[in-house]
Amino acid sequence: MRLVLIEGLPGTGKTTLAERLCALALQEGCASRWYLEEAADHPVHPHSLNAARLEADYPSRCLQGWRRFADEVRSDSTLNILEGSAFQSTVRFMMEQNRTDIDDYFGRFEGILSPLRPVFIYLRPEDAERHSRATAAHRGSDWTRKVAAYLEQTPYAHRHGLRGESGMHRFWANYAHLCDELMHGLTMRVTRITVEPGHDDWVLAEAVDAIQSEPYATCERNRE
Repeated sequence: MRLVLIEGLPGTGKTTLAERLCALALQEGCASRWYLEEAADHPVHPHSLNAARLEADYPSRCLQGWRRFADEVRSDSTLNILEGSAFQSTVRFMMEQNRTDIDDYFGRFEGILSPLRPVFIYLRPEDAERHSRATAAHRGSDWTRKVAAYLEQTPYAHRHGLRGESGMHRFWANYAHLCDELMHGLTMRVTRITVEPGHDDWVLAEAVDAIQSEPYATCERNRE
């Protein structure tokens, strides 16, 4: 197994799950590493790409990053765990584009990654807008104001009249709906896990089962 992709709304536990999966793999003697969505050394979306997020060629530059990454790990036995990298780093910056362009991007994305047989784990709350409100309450007013102000300036928010905290919650609900539709269109295997507060251990167990049930899910054990 070379690649695990973890997606979900902010606050669904993507980072926690990535950390715990990596730790479990290392405990088993398997070479493993995980990447935070906004890590400076991210293998697909490094900080140098951030400035281009609203540029027309941003999707094509992301695909170039995925091609480089796929070429690098194709012969690497290390388990790579990427959180928020497939959707959150791209879809939310493409929401103002037409659906045909988004579908085209993900068709190309899947074509690049399918030879790696990735395990795609999708963390989904039952009610996206309610989850967004709970996340805002948990992370506090500073985080909420910062994210709401940022999203309010996006072309998508301008076009749909999304303003302030309520606009932020609506944005994430719309984003989740789009992700749901994209997930249904993928041909690669997707494991959807319904997330609820306090169920981190259950989510971890479901994710481990998804990885272990993949016939390709093998890793190179570290040698002393």
